[in-house]
Amino acid sequence: MPVYLPPKTHTKHRVAAIALYRALLSRCTSASFLQDEERTSLHNAIRNKFRQNRKIQSPRQLGLVFRAGYEVLDHLDASASSDPKSISFLKTLIPTLPRGITRAPPQRRPQPPPQDTSTKHPLAVLPPEKAVLNVRPYAKTSGPRHVPILASANGVPFLRLKKPQPESLSRVIRQKLDRRIKSFADKIMYANYWVPLARYEDEWDRILAERFGIVEARNGYVWAQEDKWLHEIKVAEMAAQEDFERLNATDRWITKRMVELIDKETELAMQEGQKIVRGRKGRPIRDLSLKQSTPS
Repeated sequence: MPVYLPPKTHTKHRVAAIALYRALLSRCTSASFLQDEERTSLHNAIRNKFRQNRKIQSPRQLGLVFRAGYEVLDHLDASASSDPKSISFLKTLIPTLPRGITRAPPQRRPQPPPQDTSTKHPLAVLPPEKAVLNVRPYAKTSGPRHVPILASANGVPFLRLKKPQPESLSRVIRQKLDRRIKSFADKIMYANYWVPLARYEDEWDRILAERFGIVEARNGYVWAQEDKWLHEIKVAEMAAQEDFERLNATDRWITKRMVELIDKETELAMQEGQKIVRGRKGRPIRDLSLKQSTPS
């Protein structure tokens, strides 16, 4: 066996170990001279010892454990022929085994049940025709009307409808935050790194053209535009700025729709005789009720 090859990955070693393991368990099960308790103890000891020694890599230690296993196997084979020495050896060996290895080995963790594909995935979002802003407010409800609460997660607006917060909503918030952070980082990177670098490149091109007459040519065409590096970077910077402003405009538009929805839900709830409290229950910011909504 090569020194650099772990024994457990070597085919010959695996075949020999598995054959010895199966032979010991088979002989132990068919040993009629042992009591049920003794047979169970020996059976558990064989399983536990193989589990403990499965990662041994030392040739000397492997030789010792294999020699001990074959010795026990020889005694089990001889005891099947009613050999008194082998029977006495096993009867004496089993009571001296430590209690730790005579116990049943730990059971393997049960496999998780297969996921039911018919149910909705927790990270799946609603289709557009069933989105909250498109279907609410409901004209009638079977129970008390639950008015949503407008909340913000680092500037990302969302409606808090129930607890716990759905995993799909958490995923959408994380994605929006990642996109907003990336858009802002690109805008800052263009302004603080790429724009100064482009100015340096344009200045270097002017120096080459004025002192040495070196002019950049692309496909036989002389590029005569000044600040060509800065121009390209400015175009990319404007695109990043527009993307960042577009995200903010979308959030403002969504926030406006959410506020309109909350106002409609609040008005319907007050018409149904419910009491709406904004803020904490102990220290409310506003206490809206049907009496407050009606003019005196």
